[in-house]
Amino acid sequence: MMTLNVAHRGNPTAAPENTIPAFESAVALGVDMIEFDVHRLADGALVVMHDDTVDRCTDGSGPLERMTLAQVKALDAGSWLDPHFAGMQVPTLTETITAIPAPIQMNVHLKTVRLEDNSFEMSVLDELHEAGVLDRVLLVHHHLPSFERLRVTAPELPYCLLPPVSDGLEYIRCARAEGFGILQPGREMLSQEFCDAVHEKGMHANVFYADTREDMERFIGWGIDGILTNDPALLKEVLQER
Repeated sequence: MMTLNVAHRGNPTAAPENTIPAFESAVALGVDMIEFDVHRLADGALVVMHDDTVDRCTDGSGPLERMTLAQVKALDAGSWLDPHFAGMQVPTLTETITAIPAPIQMNVHLKTVRLEDNSFEMSVLDELHEAGVLDRVLLVHHHLPSFERLRVTAPELPYCLLPPVSDGLEYIRCARAEGFGILQPGREMLSQEFCDAVHEKGMHANVFYADTREDMERFIGWGIDGILTNDPALLKEVLQER
């Protein structure tokens, strides 16, 4: 079994996380999958950013859910990392999809939670469907009701419930009970016992995260199916050496 190289927020060692250059760098490395985060704005637009505010990764401030696409696009999303990246923009979901060609898979982390309706999930599904990439998508969320709404509409898609508990074996039990076959455990959950239990149940797991050679080699040795990493170039090296 080959462990998947999952570029976390693109390749943040080469460019600001969750930006088009970061995704293009990961694509150039030939990674297996790229992970990114999706939020819905006040005007319904879908953008790719990890945090629910723009404070850390742009020159602006405030919650994303109160901003429009025009406001977000006016922000500088690169200077916070290095002046060389000045003027870089926060990408939309569509721009991100366009930057990630087949056969690279997409680990789409849904960040917005709407208790009152399914408009966020449906808008994400619509954009993925329109782009013709549903066969390359893994949808990831921590909010079970959102998944329940998604699975009514698109039961054929692969879904990953993030850990609702801190114990690894309990996470396996909870996810399996809710009908999930793919897990994304935190690194603190990982062990040989966890990996063995996942595979005994016919499930798969991608660990978040490993950025050192030592961690990568240990997790691969335990049989983990995929590794989310902030250094996909190093993981590529480690995998090629095996």
